[in-house]
Amino acid sequence: MINTFPPTDKEYTYLQVNRGDDIGSIWSSMNLDLQSNLGQLRLAPRLILNTSTLSNALGLPTAYCEFDDGLWALAGNLIYRTATTTPEPNEAFTADTSTGAKTNYDDDESDMTTFDGRLFASNDDGLYAKSSYAGAWSQITATPTAGLLQYFRKFDRLYISQGSNSIESLSNADVYASSGDYTITLAADQIITSMCETSDSIWIGTINSENLAGRASVFRWDGISAQATERYYIEANEVCSLVTKNDIPFSMDSDGVLRQFTGSSFDEVGRIPFGVGDKLPKGTGTAVGNPRYIHRRGMVSTKDDTILCLIRNIYEDVNRTIPENVPSGVWEWSKDFGFIHKYSFTFTPRETSTITDYGQNRVWAVGALASMNTGDDSSDRNGSLLAGAEYFDDNSDSTAGNFAIFYDDSNDVIQKKGYFVTSWFNSLEIQDKWERLWVVYRRFLDSGDSIVFKYRLYEEDPTYINITWTSTTTFTTTTNVTAYGPTATGFNGTVGGEVEFTQGTGSAACVHITNISEAGGTYTVTVDTAVTGVTTGTGKARLQKWIRLNPVAAQDQIKSFSQMQVGASNTRIQIKGCLTFTGAGEFTKAVLVSNSDIKISQ
Repeated sequence: MINTFPPTDKEYTYLQVNRGDDIGSIWSSMNLDLQSNLGQLRLAPRLILNTSTLSNALGLPTAYCEFDDGLWALAGNLIYRTATTTPEPNEAFTADTSTGAKTNYDDDESDMTTFDGRLFASNDDGLYAKSSYAGAWSQITATPTAGLLQYFRKFDRLYISQGSNSIESLSNADVYASSGDYTITLAADQIITSMCETSDSIWIGTINSENLAGRASVFRWDGISAQATERYYIEANEVCSLVTKNDIPFSMDSDGVLRQFTGSSFDEVGRIPFGVGDKLPKGTGTAVGNPRYIHRRGMVSTKDDTILCLIRNIYEDVNRTIPENVPSGVWEWSKDFGFIHKYSFTFTPRETSTITDYGQNRVWAVGALASMNTGDDSSDRNGSLLAGAEYFDDNSDSTAGNFAIFYDDSNDVIQKKGYFVTSWFNSLEIQDKWERLWVVYRRFLDSGDSIVFKYRLYEEDPTYINITWTSTTTFTTTTNVTAYGPTATGFNGTVGGEVEFTQGTGSAACVHITNISEAGGTYTVTVDTAVTGVTTGTGKARLQKWIRLNPVAAQDQIKSFSQMQVGASNTRIQIKGCLTFTGAGEFTKAVLVSNSDIKISQ
């Protein structure tokens, strides 16, 4: 029997549905790009560290703007701007010290946006604005305290959430409305969490403060009346973020479900594969001030008719666990291929090609995501997105304390890694013999490019460990990991289980164990591939019982296909492809050959 991935040659459609193990074609993804060359699978560029707490008193970045030939970020207590009047995502940010600059912004309640040719920001002292890059800040009104800001083109007004359930507004003549027309007060049990606009309405997302396990709502408001036009209930306890695409509002709720307004309701169009039961993404179902798994400004619509969502994967449980198939970072939704993980935060600093990791699977908090594909034509320009996060640089379990603004490496010149895990291939009858795997890819563009495939016949819970690096190929841990050694059951005596680094240096590299030694309860693990940039420091890793496949013919820059021997029998099988590319490397398809004549042995 011939089993193919993708199911139809060169058609990557309906891929990651995230509703089960057998639905769709991809069960898990990390750093995949399906948009830049439709029909081929590439790796997305990494998110590069622009400005961080290593050099600034940065807080969590929660809003971005392009204003007066500069880029601006609200991050913690301060507003930051690019160091020069050049609107480039790869320009460094420094604290704004212009006259009247405030130092008491709050990353939970404050906000920033542009309106009437000015830059506006809110804090507990009121609403402030400036008219030029170097101009002074002035208080527009002290009446509104810190709140969410939303411009509405229909009335050319700026709307500001007040308290927990009210919205007030400002005209372009700086006339403030705290009651009457252009204001609204929702029921007392509604807490406003997010806003967006369409051509005729403001859309307001809420959480029900009286029943956090109940239903959230999206209110449609015309922007002037005392009452909302419509109320649409959401089958989740909170609307975390709202975005508009093609003048249609989309909501992301506390269960990780993306919903599209259909004219009469908000219907599911995609979901992040969070687990079921009582595990929720950290921060949901509690007070609004807590960091969410997605920020209220964490969604962006794109020119490719997709939506980007900035996601943090830590569960709301005592162990702060993470789901196996939900890496943190930017996920991309499309009606054609579902939700795919696209971008990861990395430690690579701006204007260098230093590699110490390939993507942080686990981050503590995520902030705003914004499209910044500006019109600047500088020769050194790089990036089209800005994203904010609080990230770990070691094996910590609690608040990380490292805040940063990141941008995407649109120049795509740094080596990157990513992977996909297929949905389960099921046998035609009872039990198949899975014989060979053929893979087809673009001829390698760089001598460091590689494709490593592996398989598993059974799904087992991963083992999560803390590690300490001792070289690029060795680390230590106090967790007994001998079940993943090369001589353990299921392995061939030479190559053991997979180690996927999830936090700290080396993160997103997937390697295999070749040796384990133990002394005094400390296990020293040797892996088959050197991990670039790691020699010391701590981190976290995930161990799984993937069995590595070896190509019959060596992968090199001449060939564009490989064959691997599987030779395993079972009722089903799952394939994982780990890709290392520099530039526009491409994976085309995989063909898994099986023999359906094999029956279960007694």
